[in-house]
Amino acid sequence: MALLLFSNKIENLIVKTLSSNQDVELYKNLLELFPKNPSYNNELISFGKGPHEELMYFVFVDNDTPLVLMPFLMHRIFINDQDTGLNDVSSPYGYSGPIYANNIENEVITKFWSQIDEWYKKNNVVSEFIRFNLKENWKGYNGKVEPTLVTVCGKILPEEEQWNNFRPKVRNNYRKSVTYGLKSTIYHHNITLTIIKQFHEIYIGTMERNQATQQYFYELKYFVDLITHNPDTCAIVIIYKDDIPISTELLLLSDTTINSFLGGTVAEYFHTRPNDFLKIEVLKWAREKGYDHYFLGGGREKNDTLYQYKKSFFPLDEDPIFYTGRKIVDVKSYNDLIKNSSYCVDCNSENFFPLYRCK
Repeated sequence: MALLLFSNKIENLIVKTLSSNQDVELYKNLLELFPKNPSYNNELISFGKGPHEELMYFVFVDNDTPLVLMPFLMHRIFINDQDTGLNDVSSPYGYSGPIYANNIENEVITKFWSQIDEWYKKNNVVSEFIRFNLKENWKGYNGKVEPTLVTVCGKILPEEEQWNNFRPKVRNNYRKSVTYGLKSTIYHHNITLTIIKQFHEIYIGTMERNQATQQYFYELKYFVDLITHNPDTCAIVIIYKDDIPISTELLLLSDTTINSFLGGTVAEYFHTRPNDFLKIEVLKWAREKGYDHYFLGGGREKNDTLYQYKKSFFPLDEDPIFYTGRKIVDVKSYNDLIKNSSYCVDCNSENFFPLYRCK
């Protein structure tokens, strides 16, 4: 049964697919009715969709007014290469979950999750996994909420105060980068293909050096589409040494926050400390443009070296927690899938969800 044939309405809840240009246009128009959040751009949420998955979204409407919008991926469940006829749901990669209209009432949130569960049961959905955003949209969730990762986000302060708050290593590295004559340019609006190619070349080289998994090898077209279709919410910073691009970062912009997304550095220029230089140059630009916060994300795991590096820029700021949500909709089917899944032989991964997909 094709995913497009699923029931698409329950009371206040409307369910739409994102498979055609018309679908995308409708989604973008709806998104404009909610608080600005670049993580929900269609080009971001559509990345990585597999052959047995459908990108969709829920809209909760009251009196013709959209109050909640939530993109999700519907996955067909295969066990031992056999289609089970069952499905599960996850949010797209990144910070996602529901995005709420301003001043939404708790009663609406409760009703939203309840009607989602009804739709899941009608459409053979076994489980749900959600990566919540950092706007506390996990509150009111009717599944299990897990604090998953500590992230780093700092308030943008007057320059001297910000400088004094850095850990000493950051200040020393920035001074060293200045002695090497590094320069920065931040590109926003009308970003040319040449600039996107420079960013992409450094980014891919970094992924190769770090032996990243295939999912992180975004093609050039992905970035071209993302940036050209979202000129207001994307910016690229490039650090130059003697006019040679040596470090870069793609920034996602909300109304108040600059979000570090993806980037990289040319290894032979590590000694010039371009990463510290880049972060401080972004802070200068953010200060000029009136942004309130700079979000750097987290490490790969709790308190690792990547987290410690990011934390060195904002040692006095409180760390936002990244939460995930897990829900078993059909307990019997969930347990049957675990029993029949070859992925879960001798599996002791307590934190993996859903367990039948554990490899």
